[in-house]
Amino acid sequence: MFFLLAIVLVIAGMVSMGSAAQNVANTNQKGSLLIWPKIVVESVQNESSGFVDTIIFIGNDYTQDVWVKCYWVDQNQTIEDFMFRLTPNQPVSFSASGSGLGGMTVPPFVTDGTAAGELKCWAVNAAGDQQISFNHLYGSAWIRPEVTGFATGYGVMYGAYAFAAKPAFGSTVGTGGTLLLDGTTHYDACPQYLVTNFMAASKLLGPDLAISPCKEDLRQDRTPTCTKAKFDVWNENEVKFTGAYQCIKCWFEGELDELGTLDERWGTFTGFGGDKFTFGALRTDVARFRVQGVASSVCKGKFMDGKTDLCPNGATPSPLLGVLLFNIYFDPSPIISIPVLGIAPTGAGLDGSGFIQWDTAGSTPEAPKQ
Repeated sequence: MFFLLAIVLVIAGMVSMGSAAQNVANTNQKGSLLIWPKIVVESVQNESSGFVDTIIFIGNDYTQDVWVKCYWVDQNQTIEDFMFRLTPNQPVSFSASGSGLGGMTVPPFVTDGTAAGELKCWAVNAAGDQQISFNHLYGSAWIRPEVTGFATGYGVMYGAYAFAAKPAFGSTVGTGGTLLLDGTTHYDACPQYLVTNFMAASKLLGPDLAISPCKEDLRQDRTPTCTKAKFDVWNENEVKFTGAYQCIKCWFEGELDELGTLDERWGTFTGFGGDKFTFGALRTDVARFRVQGVASSVCKGKFMDGKTDLCPNGATPSPLLGVLLFNIYFDPSPIISIPVLGIAPTGAGLDGSGFIQWDTAGSTPEAPKQ
């Protein structure tokens, strides 16, 4: 049963894959900017004895060396940056947990054992104050769970989104500290929306989506990005389901059938319509969804402690990147979930409004983290 279901999932994933439009980032090319939408480290998974780590792989497919600037960004938009050199034709790997898996040591994504978020890396000059064109970087990530007696040796791997730089090789790209994802003169753009096929959620299977907005401020005095992920869903009979959404501040990850349940991070409801991803509503095993970051006032006034808004000014439009995992549920009491497949949804269209802002090496030093 397990292997049959895994095969079905692989087929479903292959059906959803496709080529992105020209000048749009995708997971099947090299670039000067790489983005991994889901990085996770968990010391305990679903109250079982276990551990989850993410191993990142980056390669330099060229005969010259290059410096790479990276930022970990967690779900609270806490950042940690680091920089390293890639020699000619060198592949490197490192772990998000700092466990030593992988051949290179970098500041860990988390120090207290549990975190979820994303990773962004791009080519820079040796001084670390200017992004450069070096379209020979590529990467992937391995989400590696180890749950005692169940998941050791399992895991999923997905490819990083790669953005090609438009200027000539080795030249600077725009102004240091600002990456413009415009699709024309700076870097490839983000897709206008994401679309993919998926298996309907059931007692045995859960589709889990991580979403990263393409507008992000990583500076010390940063302004969080708030957007609303609007979903449209179709079943195999072409019946359309609308109304599902998720309010996002900086980054989001969750099982799609749980949209609209209590958000533990904010202590309230920040989404709606998770039932539209279940077999009970769809009545077919396979369906598809389209998701786009849109403006909305519905995300305003979501309170964490009665005083703090999730999105004080509401949601603004932002293109999105994402990774869809499929979790298989086991019931050893308590129930545990193990990811068995990871895919990047297909991007469609071109949205040139994306950007990344960061503090260069010549910027004012950051204040101590709170």
